[in-house]
This record gives sequence, C-alpha cells and structure tokens, in this order.
Amino acid sequence: MRARVILYNSENDAILLIHRLKNGRDYWVIPGGGAKGNETPVETAIREIDEELSIQLKPAALNQLFEYKSQENEHFFYAEISFIAAPEISGEEKERSNNANVYQPDWVSVKDLTQINLMPPKIACKIINLI
Repeated sequence: MRARVILYNSENDAILLIHRLKNGRDYWVIPGGGAKGNETPVETAIREIDEELSIQLKPAALNQLFEYKSQENEHFFYAEISFIAAPEISGEEKERSNNANVYQPDWVSVKDLTQINLMPPKIACKIINLI
C-alpha cells in the first residue's frame, strides 16, 4: 500500500509536487510513499510527507480523495497548506539524490497539471476535476 498527499495552496492555485530527473527521465510525482509495518494509509501519508518535505500534517487535515489501483493500492489524500515557498527535499530522498537522480519539490499551477509529465498519467485530470 502507498499513500500520497496532494498539497494544495489556494493563494497560488498550485500543488506541491516533486520533480524527478532519473536516468534521463523527466517526470513529476505527488509526494508520498509506501507503508511501513501495519501503518494505515493516513499514518503512511503523514510520515511520508514529514520525511520527504519536513511538513507536519495532522490526521484531521487530510481528506481522502480516491484510491488508484496499480501494482500497489495507492491512497490519495488532499491537504491545504498556506506557505508558498517550496521546501527542500529531506530524508531518504535527500540521501539518494545525485546528478542522475534528482528530487526537486516545486509548485505547479493546477492549470498546468496536464502539461507536465505527472506520474501516473491518469492522475492529472482526476486531480483537476476534484479541486
């Protein structure tokens, strides 16, 4: 099971994503990751956002949007955040980051979601319809 959080800022109508440059591929992902042990989707989402972006979320701040069936069940949550500066990557992603494996958090305008290479591809339209 995986959990991801769509971090939305209404002031700039944008979502905080992670720009990935890996082995010649250029794509974007919604922050999150896999469960550890018997974590619930909410627990996984909170831990992953804290580890990757040093953003502390409370369970009440998360709204479950949908599940995406892939190789692993992915739970997508939504949370509004008020700050505008993109945080730096932290945790395991920071340790694994190098010239061939880049993790760069950045804001992407909702209107531009279908113009970027967001993974998985079907997610961009789904997000636009929900926000």
